[in-house]
Amino acid sequence: MLIVTCSRCGSKRSLETLQALAGARFCDICGQPTVQASIPDLLPYIQPGRANIPSEDLRQRKEIEKQNQQLRALTAQESAHQRELEATLTDLRNRERETGQRIIDREKKLKSEENRLEQLSKQTSILRKEKELLENERRQMNTNIKETTAHIQELEKRIGTLTKRESEITQKTITDGTKLKSTQNDLERANKRILELNQETQSIEASNHELRRAAEERTNSLRESESKLQELQQHVQGLKEHADQETALIAERETKLKLAERQIQQLNDQTRELENKTASLSERKRELEETNYSLKNQNQKIENLLQERQKQFLQPEIELIRAPNNEQQTSDSDDTPSAVARREAQSLEWLGIVAKHRKEYDRSEVYFREALGIREKLGDELDAAFTLSLLMESAKRRKQYAKAREYALRAQQIHIRLGDTESEKRISAELNSIRVLEQGTP
Repeated sequence: MLIVTCSRCGSKRSLETLQALAGARFCDICGQPTVQASIPDLLPYIQPGRANIPSEDLRQRKEIEKQNQQLRALTAQESAHQRELEATLTDLRNRERETGQRIIDREKKLKSEENRLEQLSKQTSILRKEKELLENERRQMNTNIKETTAHIQELEKRIGTLTKRESEITQKTITDGTKLKSTQNDLERANKRILELNQETQSIEASNHELRRAAEERTNSLRESESKLQELQQHVQGLKEHADQETALIAERETKLKLAERQIQQLNDQTRELENKTASLSERKRELEETNYSLKNQNQKIENLLQERQKQFLQPEIELIRAPNNEQQTSDSDDTPSAVARREAQSLEWLGIVAKHRKEYDRSEVYFREALGIREKLGDELDAAFTLSLLMESAKRRKQYAKAREYALRAQQIHIRLGDTESEKRISAELNSIRVLEQGTP
């Protein structure tokens, strides 16, 4: 029986014949091709029956040596093959570690990309908030423009009422002749100034129109920015889907990640452009606020000019009232001619206006009431309505809204009876303002 030993694990195995040695190259325990047999163990199997003959013994020994060399060569080949397999296994393990490391690196890159996408979403939310702030500022600017327009319309109404009063004054002063020519010249100059003020008002309206148009342009630009933000969101969503697909193919991720980085750079550039646009919109807002402030200053100047013009209108009449006039100093109003009575009522009205501008409201009401009594006795309903409007304004100044409403209603009835629709509308507007003031009074 032939016994073979494994050179790797040391396990032994018994063979019946020498031919079984070729199939027993691999160990049954470790499975490696390291099974070896010693030469003394092989000699009984390779010696012939005629062992006593020396030549035959020599020949057999040569054959044994030859077979031993073949076995050694076979063993060397098996060892080389084993070393190759071990090197291949080591190479495969190294490749496996490199592949695992590459997978870890790709996962880190994907996590960093997700962090960038989250930062982009945060920047998008910040841009939305800035857009909402700009929208609120635009609404506030529109309200400011509306308020300025309403103030300009109110100035136009005041200018219209002043123009009406000037026309009434010119009609009443025709009978005074040469004494009132200087007053008429002043009125003409005032009319020219009012026309100039109207032109300035038109220019202000034109500037307001330009401001509205600029605000609309900024609104359109904001809408375009919002559409760009939506496109960016869609693009970011596409990048997320693209990142999910890249987990399946590691080899293709490198090129796709480079493409994603370029796209993120473009998104950053677009974000910077949006920030620049936001800064330009803020600068435009500041310019609009400065323009609004200048418009307010212009409106204040216009009001000051109107007040100065009113004082210029009143000055000649005050001098005329102070001049001695024997015709206006009659004692009994019942026996006074109508023309002199009208002059007296007019003088009383002017005295009441002067007292009102001096904030002597009680004296102005006394003058206005005396003038109203003369107008009603003469039957001059239109002049009486004018005097009632003066009493209404004086009562409003003293916050006596019930009296002001009473005078306004009496004047409105006169205008309705005379068919003067324009004056009736003006009195209706005054009644509405009195109602608003009454509601606002605690």
